[in-house]
Amino acid sequence: MKCKVCGAESGRYPLCKSCNAKKEKGLVVKCERCGQWHGTDAPCPEPETESGEKYLYEPRKTLISRSEQEFFQALKAGVPENYHVFPQINLASFIDRTDDARYHNELFRNIDFLITDDLYAPKIAVEINDQTHLEKQRRARDEKVLNILEEAGLPLLRLWTSYGVNPEYIRKKITETLAAPTVRKRHSAEQPSEPQQPDLPSPATSGAPQKKKSGCYVATCVYGSYDCPEVWVLRRYRDLSLAATRRGRLFIRLYYAVSPSLVRLFGEKRFFRSFFKKLLDRKVASLREQGVDGTPYRDPVN
Repeated sequence: MKCKVCGAESGRYPLCKSCNAKKEKGLVVKCERCGQWHGTDAPCPEPETESGEKYLYEPRKTLISRSEQEFFQALKAGVPENYHVFPQINLASFIDRTDDARYHNELFRNIDFLITDDLYAPKIAVEINDQTHLEKQRRARDEKVLNILEEAGLPLLRLWTSYGVNPEYIRKKITETLAAPTVRKRHSAEQPSEPQQPDLPSPATSGAPQKKKSGCYVATCVYGSYDCPEVWVLRRYRDLSLAATRRGRLFIRLYYAVSPSLVRLFGEKRFFRSFFKKLLDRKVASLREQGVDGTPYRDPVN
């Protein structure tokens, strides 16, 4: 979760540690007038339109948090001349898979900063870590990112917010990392990062319960990832609504019987993706209006 005031990582809480400390001092409040968190010296956010109309999409207040902005400035000052620093870069923007897999789900993750040379070749990935990176789920995510970077031969520079912004230290670490020889470590053969296509659910048998493996074949094909907001909405609807009724369970069985073949035959066709994207976009929008969440979702294991 992002802090409601500054946008920094705040774990499960609406305020980060810094803003929570300001709240204790009375410098940050949940405003009775607008109902939102902000500084006592800050104006309330702009009200909605006169008609009260709400919009599905809104631009974020800032691309990076206040703390990340401070590190950004130090990184730009610490790189050699003609080197560049880019914030919030997706792994898929600078790393390619070398096989012919259709799905690249493991690359749909962002790093905080990427340092490139004057030809924009990636040189160093940078992550700004706060205390939330010590949590189990974040550690698992960080390990996957590190494995991908190590296999690609790109070094990762981790900077911790708890130590503050030290420009000289950052400059030194960048210089040392750029001078170090390229080291690649293979992870994919030992421990595949993620399945490239969702597994078919195991057929029901009359024995002991089996683990459920559920994929969203058409939605994954349309949106390009099994882990994206639209697919998270659809997976929640599948597990929490459809699976709760007899008719819904029948639909799920029929879907998994037909959709894998449809995707194999027509998944690369533009008409197939265009047709189903219109249908799924409408369905996702309707589910969002009904309150179905689009945050990260993990399939239940039965």
